[in-house]
Amino acid sequence: MANTKRYWSGLDELHETEAFKAIQAQEFPESQSVDEFLSDEQLESTHTGRRDFLKFMGFSLTAATLAACETPVVKSIPYTNKPAEVTPGVANHYASTYYDGQNFVNVLVKTREGRPIFVKANNQTGVAAPNARVIASVMSLYDSARLTGPQIDGNAAEWSAVDAEVAASLGKGGRNVILTNTVMSPSLKRAVSLAGLEHIQYDAIDYGAFRKAAELDYGVNTFPSYKFEEAQAIVTIGADFLGTFGDAVWYKENWAKTRNPESGSMSRMHAFETNMSLTGSNADYRSMVKPSEHGKVATALLNAVSGRGAAGALSEGVQAAVSAAAKDLKAAGKNALVLSGSNDLNVQRVVNAINEALGATGTTVKFESNDLFQGSSAALAQLTQDMAAGRVNTLIVADCNPAYDAANAAAFSAALGKVNLTVSTATVADETASQCRVIAPTHHWLESWGDLQIEGSRIDLVQPTISPLHNTRGWGESVLAWSGQATDWYTFLRQTHQAGYTADAMYTDSNWNTAVHNGFIGLDAGEQAAPAYTGGALTSAVAALNAQQGGTFELALYEKTTMGAGQHAANPMLQETPDPLTKVTWDNYVTMAHSDVDAMGLNGFIGQEKPASVVRVTVGGESLELPVFPMPGQTPGTIGIALGYGRGANGENIGKAAFQTGENGSFLTNAEGGMVPVGQNVFGWATSGDFNGYHQFDVTVEATGATYPLACTQIQNTFMGRDSIVKETDMASFFAERNAEKGEASWNKLIKLAVHEDVNQDGTIDAQDGKPTEAFDLWHEHAVENVGHRWGMTIDLTTCTGCSACVTACHIENNVPVVGKDEVRRHRDMHWMRIDRFFSSDYSLERGEEEGVGVISSYRKMEDPAANPQTVHMPMMCQHCNHAPCETVCPVAATTHSNEGLNQMTYNRCIGTRYCANNCPYKVRRFNWFNYPGYKKFANFNPAQDSLMRMVLNPDVTVRSRGVMEKCSMCVQRIQAGKLEAKKAGAPVVDGSVTTACAEACPTHAINFGDLNDTKSAARQVSETNRAYHALEEIGVKPNIFYMTKVRNVEPNQA
Repeated sequence: MANTKRYWSGLDELHETEAFKAIQAQEFPESQSVDEFLSDEQLESTHTGRRDFLKFMGFSLTAATLAACETPVVKSIPYTNKPAEVTPGVANHYASTYYDGQNFVNVLVKTREGRPIFVKANNQTGVAAPNARVIASVMSLYDSARLTGPQIDGNAAEWSAVDAEVAASLGKGGRNVILTNTVMSPSLKRAVSLAGLEHIQYDAIDYGAFRKAAELDYGVNTFPSYKFEEAQAIVTIGADFLGTFGDAVWYKENWAKTRNPESGSMSRMHAFETNMSLTGSNADYRSMVKPSEHGKVATALLNAVSGRGAAGALSEGVQAAVSAAAKDLKAAGKNALVLSGSNDLNVQRVVNAINEALGATGTTVKFESNDLFQGSSAALAQLTQDMAAGRVNTLIVADCNPAYDAANAAAFSAALGKVNLTVSTATVADETASQCRVIAPTHHWLESWGDLQIEGSRIDLVQPTISPLHNTRGWGESVLAWSGQATDWYTFLRQTHQAGYTADAMYTDSNWNTAVHNGFIGLDAGEQAAPAYTGGALTSAVAALNAQQGGTFELALYEKTTMGAGQHAANPMLQETPDPLTKVTWDNYVTMAHSDVDAMGLNGFIGQEKPASVVRVTVGGESLELPVFPMPGQTPGTIGIALGYGRGANGENIGKAAFQTGENGSFLTNAEGGMVPVGQNVFGWATSGDFNGYHQFDVTVEATGATYPLACTQIQNTFMGRDSIVKETDMASFFAERNAEKGEASWNKLIKLAVHEDVNQDGTIDAQDGKPTEAFDLWHEHAVENVGHRWGMTIDLTTCTGCSACVTACHIENNVPVVGKDEVRRHRDMHWMRIDRFFSSDYSLERGEEEGVGVISSYRKMEDPAANPQTVHMPMMCQHCNHAPCETVCPVAATTHSNEGLNQMTYNRCIGTRYCANNCPYKVRRFNWFNYPGYKKFANFNPAQDSLMRMVLNPDVTVRSRGVMEKCSMCVQRIQAGKLEAKKAGAPVVDGSVTTACAEACPTHAINFGDLNDTKSAARQVSETNRAYHALEEIGVKPNIFYMTKVRNVEPNQA
């Protein structure tokens, strides 16, 4: 019988449709011109749009072809003639300096194929360590919202037209002003001076009272130089010096130097603050005070230390804390340090008097001349009045945005219209630039030459790492052009430091070449003569501070470590980096004490299905509505709101990530059809005067009955007594057992599992008979110990501040996708590394037993944090377990163990069962629910979908596809590169030559990475100390990550 079976490829063939017949008749498609191809509307559904395709063609790519138009370009080499110093596949690093008016830090910029992709610390010749904002600043280089050229009256213009317009205005005479943030560039100062412009400086965060107090008390108008590396007793009154206060990028590393318990001594920190800050969470002792009480704490300390003045009225608990702090200060003497974050002249003068009485001036705090924070809010207020009165002819605004972050922003905006010509040099059409007649966009800092000088004779250099992407020009060069100086900026900068420089010496000056290589000219600042204290009587200052009173609620404004003062609001990586304490992303909100939340009947738990309650906050007749986050450690009767949000509220195009998106990823719109900014702008609630203050003593808070979803990456507050997760002790207890064998100290006992054997040979088999977890093996051993390399890491919980620099560095290095608020809210956030924040609880199993409460009920009570808790920040990533539970359950062997101790992923083998994530005890594996580089839901915030911002992607790391698991790889691409370099050199891999992004970024050096099989490596030596332990050691998975017991310098049994 003949076989009559028939097979077909689809219904079209079965039914022999006309479309199928047409295709069948044409075996090979007709040729199609590029124009016809680009006009095809079906291109809208592809991952690579028309604009991208045209850019790829314009780039003269060596790797992109028509066949690749449906695939995201991984590597582009935008050169027709390749520069000699660029080798495809090999990174170049350039020493430079980052400065944005707040953060000043020397960096190394990593470039690949001529494009910057990573920013890290310059540990060899630089100072300070980058924070999350500095590391993520590389993304703003590729922001599609950047202006591509100059504008006049909102229309594109040529530079020649801009120059003629501005020069004509300057030539009319009258008052010509340039308004900037604090300028620390000698060349920019010289350019402004040569142009004859009146220079006014103001800072988004005002520190004017600090400089004025130094002038009154020491005769030097300067910002205090705090030497935390010399301090043994520290008292901070609202100064978040580990987060955002002052020169925090410099302070953190120096503070950590005094927090090494193995050295035999540790500094002790007392914190008095309103909001729970990064510094307060790392303090040994923390006290909650209202903003109106900050000055009273200072006067009480002054009285306790020196007997001067009168102590203000404080609660019994706070007064006891002040007395304890004063005792430690007096014991430390000249190695004590008191600082306050209040921009109140009276407070700063009292603090100066305390440090002087302790003998600390000249040791832990110095008043040497420097250029930090020279801005004057009073000068800005006067300028605004003069503008409104028509007394300003030309106003040039550079490196600042007063229409957004000035306390009198509304008045400033109104006054702009009274100026004859307004010019902005902003890189985007921000709140100020969009109101100016002329926009002359400046370069991004990664495209610029520059010089910076804080103090002394050292000049830190800024060098370009890429040619300008757009038709922009540095604002210093613009000022030269407008004043008739016929010289380019590079020559002008060279002549600032070498008057006889000519272009002939561009490549032959070895001293300059060395300076560019190292990132600075000259020497570090030498010792300056210490000015004498001339502060007089403080009677009126003390009386004024003691008289301050607050209302039912007081408000404390603060900066987040991610957003700062709002300069980075359009950076999607920073928007998605969770706040170190609340773990909230993509929003600002009202922080409120749990007791106040309960009293007002607001939602006390925030989760995916538990939105936050919305309150109306009123200050001086102006009201804003914001969600409430119940915050442990928030002072009752106070609220906190972060600055730096609410950018683009009037429709300014400052960048897509600054605006809210809905569940489908599209922008939310208001009643007028405009995009809704992320959060609310509260700069207008700063108190103004000679100095801006970031508090309000009397505000009204009302429940609205509305709710608002907040996206949190962590919803648990405590570790519920599970001591195998976090181990901690006090300094005295550690010191008493510092020489104990590993696993024998009372604060780090080796965990044993009970067995049915008489292990201790006491004749009885009971719970005392146990064996270490290593005695129980469910898996065959991987031969990694003492065989080849075994990569591992140690993390010191004592010096980890939770700053998130490591998280940001990890995610940029490894192309971790930004998934947006909606996905984070659903707990689908993508991360290779997170920092778990744990608050202490007042409850325990022992207390439950005393009160007759059952075990389950006790554990539930232990979920609630204390009103003023101690805090632990615990970095968590893949532990690269030698007995990894994820490896045994993968049905396709997509997750395996390398012979170097790494738990590794094979993405093209993974089928997405998620068994590994379910079996991971540390919950560090993340699933790609969507095609993040291509799906439209993520188009408004995922860098991989932006035609320009995707250039920041690291070509050494695969961009993962939908349906696969991903996790920390221990930066295996760096390991392989380091091994290759060692092989080429014919030498073994030297400890320190290979490091992970997180370890490299850690400003306090809490993270050590290295070869655990190398007995001389830092990681190996630290892992063998008696503070080292494995998280969840009792499950026996044998991680290659070691944590170090957290040591607090508190009295015994208070840790």
